[in-house]
Amino acid sequence: MSNRMHLNRRHLLGGATAGAAAFALAACSRTDQGDGSGNGLLEQAQDGGKLRIAYANEAPYAYTADDESVTGQSVAVQLYLLDKLGIKADQIEWKLTEWESLISGLGTNHDMVIAGMYVTSERCDAVAFANPDYIMPDALMVQAGNPGGWTTLNAMAETDGVIGVMNGTSEQEVADAIFDAERINVQADLSGLILELKSGRCDAIGLTSANLRLAAEADPEVEVTEGFWLVDPESGEDMIGAGAAVFQPADTGFRDAVNEELEKLLADTPTWEGLVSEYGFTVEENHPEGLTAEDLCPDTYQ
Repeated sequence: MSNRMHLNRRHLLGGATAGAAAFALAACSRTDQGDGSGNGLLEQAQDGGKLRIAYANEAPYAYTADDESVTGQSVAVQLYLLDKLGIKADQIEWKLTEWESLISGLGTNHDMVIAGMYVTSERCDAVAFANPDYIMPDALMVQAGNPGGWTTLNAMAETDGVIGVMNGTSEQEVADAIFDAERINVQADLSGLILELKSGRCDAIGLTSANLRLAAEADPEVEVTEGFWLVDPESGEDMIGAGAAVFQPADTGFRDAVNEELEKLLADTPTWEGLVSEYGFTVEENHPEGLTAEDLCPDTYQ
């Protein structure tokens, strides 16, 4: 087993307490009245029914392209898997959804989430995650030249620097635990954070490396540090960001069918890389090597 996969087995901090609570209060799903096998939604879709899928317009995972199509790494992988299950792209009804409503809207607004959402223990308590289809380190976006010499979010907490984080993310949760409140600049999206960085109201932005690199490609005023894993403030262990599709607990049969096809895809590395490379994902940095959702949340997996 590689060192990278050893890290993948470690604890991953939860990141959606509010989302989990909201999910528990959500209305019943249209598939809750099935036979209890967890296959109701899958059978509906395989019979040609519509499948409502939510995404949060976050590049490079799932976002609206210039031609109004929905694209991204997670979209490419999951559409491939759904096609293997006999579910075609023209059956999908895409639902652009605010991030905080991705979990709470399951069963009412949508049937499935394809958004590159990280698998966390708290989220597993509310929803049924498929196995990860990628892993992704964090990074910091800084002003060009990195005048502060920032390296990682956790190391930055030991200084007087101000960290910028996006609302509702794991980065915000870690920052809340290790930074003084006045040294955390929270914004709704990355574009807002970049404005704060350029204005000097924060010294660095903490987010996944893929998001930051994509945003920095055409902006000479900023640059992105080397990738790193967040460190859990409680355990001191690395927090491995691993994203996956999301289902209702009533649809575990569908989730398991997706997992079977995903296992085949991940074993076929050239095909997986062909699906994700245009979004900046590589085998060396982002292939999950058989990591499962149950590995990441053994106590709450369902």
